[in-house]
Amino acid sequence: MTSNTPLQRANSKAIRRLLPILILLLFINYLDRVNVGFAAPTMNPDIGLTALTYGIGVAVFFIGYVLLEIPSNYVMYRVGARTWISRIAITWGLVAAAHALVTDFPTFAIARVLLGVAEAGLLPGILLYISLWFSGPQRILVLGIYYVAVPLSTAIGGPVSNWLIHHGSETFGLDGWRFMFAAEGLAATALGIVVIFLLPSRPRDARWLTDEEKQAMEGASDRASANHHGSRTFAAALRSVVTLRLAGIFLLLTFPMFAISFFLPLLTSAVDGGGEAAVNLVTFIPFTLGALASFGWSRFCQKRGLRPWHYALPAGIGGVGVLVCALGGTSFPVLLGGIIVAAVGIYAAIPVFWSFATGSLTGAAAAAGLALINTVGSLGGFIAGYFTGWLRDATGAYQVPLGVMAACLVVSAAIALVSLRRQPLTVTPDAVDARTEG
Repeated sequence: MTSNTPLQRANSKAIRRLLPILILLLFINYLDRVNVGFAAPTMNPDIGLTALTYGIGVAVFFIGYVLLEIPSNYVMYRVGARTWISRIAITWGLVAAAHALVTDFPTFAIARVLLGVAEAGLLPGILLYISLWFSGPQRILVLGIYYVAVPLSTAIGGPVSNWLIHHGSETFGLDGWRFMFAAEGLAATALGIVVIFLLPSRPRDARWLTDEEKQAMEGASDRASANHHGSRTFAAALRSVVTLRLAGIFLLLTFPMFAISFFLPLLTSAVDGGGEAAVNLVTFIPFTLGALASFGWSRFCQKRGLRPWHYALPAGIGGVGVLVCALGGTSFPVLLGGIIVAAVGIYAAIPVFWSFATGSLTGAAAAAGLALINTVGSLGGFIAGYFTGWLRDATGAYQVPLGVMAACLVVSAAIALVSLRRQPLTVTPDAVDARTEG
């Protein structure tokens, strides 16, 4: 598309200037959240964790995260994105690095709770931030590009984490898994400092936009808000049926997503032929394809306008992939194939879901609603850690928890197919373009 209008020029500049920083933030954020899975095969024996206590430790991350998610997003709405996102990144990085000091289950659990407290508000804050800059079909594409970072944090971060674990041993006197936590945590702190200098809070604060481009981008956002008929206040969004419906759909999506991220290295180690090379393979290939699916499916939806089946289809496909893993027994090729299908489906569905969510909320309502949706979705992470570990110990295998994950994805798809038809959202590209171009 030729960038010949002020809004198109502004969108192009914003994508080039902002998305690399936002993608890197999300990449390191998810890496610092799930790298515990790559540490687990060596960390668990070192500090005496069973599958259940490891699962509990993973799960308690979400206690502080859930409690502070909404207050954090409210503060960001008041003080501005640059200051608050920077604060989050600096503190979460320091806490993530402190994981190198854990010695037993109590210290591990405390570190995970504090990490949740430090990270609270980052994802909904960035989603709110994106909604202030981009509107209409452009936002669908931007979210698709942005969410490439989530599967890449596993596809690339997995081998990187394993490399740090195996080659960082005895560096500064640390075990390999301790060195990995320290290195990846301090990377987040450094990025938080960069945010202060490179991330303007709103279009009017961007020195690299002309006055005409600033007015065009702010005007598009204002017109999108003026044409919105859903909740507008902070309190109204928290009790909105639309918000609660979206939160339920997201909860059913995040449980299998987090469970796979947290337990995939352990699951791979339990099948025939599972080892370091197998773990690298089962993380790199499926999640790289998941990243491509996130972008490609968002591009498809951008051209055609959002429809409920744009979410339901990939979510259902993800469920089929997880079910294949459950039925595959101890076969590594079947596990690899199932994870490929699951990753493609799940990561294609995520940006479409957030396109519906950000298109259904505006202003203060977006700050509250996005935080509430992500808070409820984060319960999926808590359930994934505790429930998956408990089921694994109770049954002696991963087949039952995998079956539960598959069912969650299918149910999420079914609910979305019916309920998203009632969302207060403009779904045709032509209508949105006419509205935003003025």
